[in-house]
Formats: sequence, C-alpha cells, structure tokens
Amino acid sequence: MERFSVKCGVALFLNGFGQIMFQQSALTGIFFFIGICTNSWFMASGGILGALSGVITARFLAFKSDDILQGVYGFNGALVGIALIFSYAPGPPSYLLILLGGAISSVLMNVMLRWRDHLPPLTAPFILSAWIMLLIAHLSGIEPASYSTVPVYRGDVFAVFRGLGQVMFQDSWIAGIAFSIGLVLHSRHAAAWALIGSAVGLVAARSLGYPETLVQTGIFSFNGVLTGIALGDKFRDNAMMPIVGVVLSVVIIRGFQSTSIPALTAPFVLSTWVIILVNKFGILLHRTSPTHLR
Repeated sequence: MERFSVKCGVALFLNGFGQIMFQQSALTGIFFFIGICTNSWFMASGGILGALSGVITARFLAFKSDDILQGVYGFNGALVGIALIFSYAPGPPSYLLILLGGAISSVLMNVMLRWRDHLPPLTAPFILSAWIMLLIAHLSGIEPASYSTVPVYRGDVFAVFRGLGQVMFQDSWIAGIAFSIGLVLHSRHAAAWALIGSAVGLVAARSLGYPETLVQTGIFSFNGVLTGIALGDKFRDNAMMPIVGVVLSVVIIRGFQSTSIPALTAPFVLSTWVIILVNKFGILLHRTSPTHLR
C-alpha cells in the first residue's frame, strides 16, 4: 500500500471537500469547510468523519491512488456525514452510521468509476448510501436533529446564495458566499455556472408556481447549482444544455416532494444523466463534444 505524507493526507482530505462541487482544489475545499462551519460545527464534524471514512476505505481496499489523491473518494462520504447530522442529532449512533455510509459510498464510487466514460458517477454514491443510512436511522429511532431557526432574509440575491449553501445542507447565504469564493479561486467558469444554476432554478420554480417560501430557502436552486457546474463544464459551446438541465432538476425536485423519499442531490444526477444520454444518442439537433468529468 502506497504511503501518504501528512501534508499529502491533508491535501487529499481538502480535495475531497472541493470535489463536492467537482473542484480538485485544497484551497476550494478550505472555503467549503469554512462555509459549513459558519453555519453548523456539528454538520462540519459529520463531513469530516464521512470524508475520512471514505478515504480510509479506499486506501484499505487499495483503490486507484490517483483517484484517492484527487479527492474522488472523499466528497461522497463528506456529503453522507453532513446529511446525517442535518437529519439526526449528533451522537454515537449517528456517527456510527456516518462511518458506515462513508465506507459504502467509497465502494459504490469504485464500482461506478468503471462506467465513467459513459456516465459520470457524480454524487450517485452519496445518494444511494445516504438513503440507506437515513432509512436505518429512521427505523432505529435515532433522535431527529433540532436546530434553531435561522431568520430568512428575503430577496432573490440572498436566495441565490442560499441555493449554493444548500448544496451542503446549509440554509445560509453566508455559507453560500464562502462556497462562491472557493469556486472563484479555482474556476471562475464553475463559479459563474453555479450562480447561473441557482438563479435559473429560482426563476424556474417561481415561474412554475412552486411555494415562494421554499423558493427563498434555495431548495429549488441547489440541484441547479450542481447541474450548472457539471453540464456547464461538459458543454462549453452550448449554454442551452445546462439551462435545460437546471430546469429539469427543478421539476424533478418537485416530484420528490410528493413522496417520502428525500431528494438530496438525486434531481441533479438524474437531470445531468438525461442531458448526457440525450446528447450521446444524438436526439438533440445541436450536438457538442463533452469534455471529461468524473
């Protein structure tokens, strides 16, 4: 097993946080982590534990070193950890599920990476493992999380940044600004599409008559953030692709709200896969050449 120095270990850990929005950058990861901490230290602790579980599992099972160093096995685990502490009270049962969920997300990621040339895994490993862990937590009777209500500053600018914050379960425009700074420092293109995705999600949800209270919280925008970043990178010569993908993600979110299944980032993954597959099979008139995305 290849040895990693402490410096290398810290870098790959931070890369894992950066990869939540597909940025292989430790500096971006720092700002993402800071953004979470500004809103919830408990959720930050869940993110740390989940990321460590994912990386340690990948190391133990001798997954590809390059992927580990790039943070590919950290970000899904981090999201699992944040999601569980967002939903359930911090404590030994929750943290145990985070460790298990982070490990499962790494195994799923390793399997799905084999198909990356056809469909990128994106956050699918997080979604699947989080659904399993959330179900176990519910059936086990773990105490639900109880956080103090944060005043919602109304206004579309706040809502757009709150949409970025919600990518990591932070109902906070301040966290959203921190995430935006992290993106700008690594990729202005990604930062632009994150803001566009959040704004388009807001406009689409409002145009479709979805509840304004939810629109203002960024619930209909955060999947648009990820969709904008992912498809904006793949289809640099055709802005309509990511725009259509964002709108589709909003519709899918509303569909999930009619069920008891938490949407998480599933609307992003599903809408992105649909756009990729539609393009791949030549259904759209204006095809572009997608660049590679994990």
